[in-house]
Amino acid sequence: MTGPLGPLAPLGGLRFGRIANVILLDETASTNDVARALVERMVAEDTDLLPTCVAARRQSAGKGRAGRSGATAGEGAVAGSRVAPGPEGPGRIRVPVATGIAIARSLSGAFGLDLKLKWPNDLLAGARKVAGILVEGRALPDGAGYVVVGVGLNARATRAELDALALPHATSLALEGVAEPLLAGDLPLLADLRALDAALAGEPDDLPAAFAAATLHRPGDLLEVRDGEKVVRGRFAGLTRDGLLRLETQTGVTELISGDVTSF
Repeated sequence: MTGPLGPLAPLGGLRFGRIANVILLDETASTNDVARALVERMVAEDTDLLPTCVAARRQSAGKGRAGRSGATAGEGAVAGSRVAPGPEGPGRIRVPVATGIAIARSLSGAFGLDLKLKWPNDLLAGARKVAGILVEGRALPDGAGYVVVGVGLNARATRAELDALALPHATSLALEGVAEPLLAGDLPLLADLRALDAALAGEPDDLPAAFAAATLHRPGDLLEVRDGEKVVRGRFAGLTRDGLLRLETQTGVTELISGDVTSF
């Protein structure tokens, strides 16, 4: 059945345990932009927004952390963004790491790969990035708020497509040997949505231990972290209970709430 806006049940009417609504687009500039626009509309209209996903078979101008480009790789990638009410108070700072752990577990199971996290939530196969995760928050005056989680997943991207986008350190599920039947049609997009759904189940009881099991960082690894103009180098010493990165430096243990691991 179809209506004036197209099919009434995208993706074959698939239902999710926690996501209430799915908006399916063939292509968009940024699924996170669409999701944030939904939040702003609901805030302006003082209307509650149930957990909702914006999914795109192709994303042309996605965003990464700190406003960097997060464009997915041509026809070989998919993107999804989920907006949902976020935790209030200090719990907000644990969301990026907890989300990354849940998505890593879900996508690893879906594709039979041992995908690992680079702090705080980039997803790697080996030492190459296969998915980028962007978490953005919108706080409301009453202390409540929304969290938008975007996942760009390189599914069938070729080496040529990645190189054309100047992404020599990126890879795709296909390049990592995932069987073609698992990459057919909308299956990668469905896996992306299931991972976003799984991330709504709640954070692990022991966040540092859960991250240790999901990350490629090992105790004592020498890391370099950049946050704007700030650069910190030190040896990986795990996470705090709130997901902050602990580095042993020459001046003691430094705890970092944000940044990109640029050398590991």
